[in-house]
Amino acid sequence: MTKFPKPKPGPDDMHIGRILKRRRDARRETLEDVAFDAGTDASNLSRIERGLQKPSVLFLGKIAEALGTQVSSLYQELEESTEAGPGRAKPPPEWHADLMRLQPHFKELPEAKRAILIDMAKMLKRHKK
Repeated sequence: MTKFPKPKPGPDDMHIGRILKRRRDARRETLEDVAFDAGTDASNLSRIERGLQKPSVLFLGKIAEALGTQVSSLYQELEESTEAGPGRAKPPPEWHADLMRLQPHFKELPEAKRAILIDMAKMLKRHKK
């Protein structure tokens, strides 16, 4: 029986690895940083980001946690990108990178301080110039 090699993902193929890379880049983290937090090595994470390897659900949960998000958010972003059509993934809003950098700090704040931060954002929104 002849075995045929798996086709490599093309530039138009959207897969969960591209979403992981997008999130990691938005947080300005290295492969090594996220891989360490997820309990793996950078080469393994790199293969996932390039679509050469598919993570298990359990491992995807660990990667999502290392990126400060949830698996459901990753798949929602993947679905939205896929709906935009091949090669035409919707770019994240301009503030997405800022939000990704803020998220780990926000999660560490006590509830009262998170409420203050939300109130401050609402106040800034009302007084934008």
